[in-house]
Amino acid sequence: YCSRMQKTPSLQLQAREMEVTTSKEVVRRRTLLSFILSLSQVSIFELLDYIQDVCLSVEEKSRVPSSVTSWIWSLLCVVDKPVPMDYMSILRSIGRRCAALSNANPAPDETLNLPTSESHLQYLVLMVLVCHYFEQFDLVHEFGLSLS
Repeated sequence: YCSRMQKTPSLQLQAREMEVTTSKEVVRRRTLLSFILSLSQVSIFELLDYIQDVCLSVEEKSRVPSSVTSWIWSLLCVVDKPVPMDYMSILRSIGRRCAALSNANPAPDETLNLPTSESHLQYLVLMVLVCHYFEQFDLVHEFGLSLS
């Protein structure tokens, strides 16, 4: 594990971590490099868990694919490897939900005027990232895809 696996006692960082858990308004904001880099690994996985549980939920109707996928991408970029098994389950859930959303028929992303196929592609790229970078190749076969 790395030093970011434990929460930093800094008051400023704790305030930011509290902000992460307050509401899904955080996900609707633009991703900020300074904010992402200030998070501990524990906070990163708490936010990823929230995103996969709420924002990637099938029942979520107000999802903005470009916002959700940019947050997931940004957070996955700062995940340190090796990933502990209890955190790997969060990544696997994200991969599964992104695969399901890439096969679903949601409404087009009206905020960016993206066609439906582009929002599907965003989810598919995240699913492939989880499978390939975090070496979860069984997920690829679970959805009948191939990385070759």
